[in-house]
Amino acid sequence: LEVHYENKQITAVNNIKFLGLIIDSTLSWKQHIDSIIPKLNRACFAIRQVKPYMALEALKTIYFSYFHSIVTYGIIFWGNSVHSQYIFKIQKRMIRLIANLGVRDSCHCVFKELGILPLYSQYLYSLLMFVAKNRDLFQANTDVHSFGTRYKNDLHLPSAKLKVFQRGTFYSGIRAYNHLPKNIKDLSYDVKRFKRVLKTFFQTHSFYSLEEYFNLKFDLNFNSQL
Repeated sequence: LEVHYENKQITAVNNIKFLGLIIDSTLSWKQHIDSIIPKLNRACFAIRQVKPYMALEALKTIYFSYFHSIVTYGIIFWGNSVHSQYIFKIQKRMIRLIANLGVRDSCHCVFKELGILPLYSQYLYSLLMFVAKNRDLFQANTDVHSFGTRYKNDLHLPSAKLKVFQRGTFYSGIRAYNHLPKNIKDLSYDVKRFKRVLKTFFQTHSFYSLEEYFNLKFDLNFNSQL
C-alpha cells in the first residue's frame, strides 16, 4: 500500500515518537513500555539509595515526582496493553521498597495506606477523567434512542468488532464510565467534585486488574462525602 500526499509518498515505518509516546504500527505499545522501563528501574534504584536517610513522607514525595510522573504520562493510551504488566511489577517493587516489605510480601493493602493507586486503578482513574473533561466527544444513550431504560443516561457504546478499537481510549473510556456507581456518574458534569470522589473510590477499592473492576458488582451508590 502506497500513500501519497501533495505528490510525495508517505514512508511506512514500524514506529514513531510523537509527543513523548512511541506509537508502533500495531498499537501494541510494547516499544513505548520498553522505553520507560529503564527510567522506572532508575527511580527504584534512587529510592533504594536514599531510603536509609529519608522519612516515609519524603520517600512518597520522591515517588510522585520521579516514578509517578513517568507512569501517568500517556497512560490512557498504553495502560490496558498486555505489556503494561511489566510496569505494574516494577511499581509493586517500588512500593515494597518504600514500605520496607519483603520481595514475596503482598503490598495490596499498602497501596491504600500510602494513598497510591495501583497501575490499573491509575489507568482507570486517568481514563475516566479524560471522559469527564471531554464529554462533548461522547453521546448518551438518550441521544441515540428514546427508550426509557435504566441505562438511558449512560454513554452510548458503539458497535465494534476490532480488538484494536475496543482497547482504544474512546471505547474503553465508555465501558469504564458506564460501570461506575450511579452517584459518581451523576457528578461527571462537575469535574472538580467528580475528580475528588473518583479518587476516593479508586483508593478505597485499589483494583489490581481491569477484570477486577469490571467483574465487581457495585451497589447503586458509592458512599463518600460528596
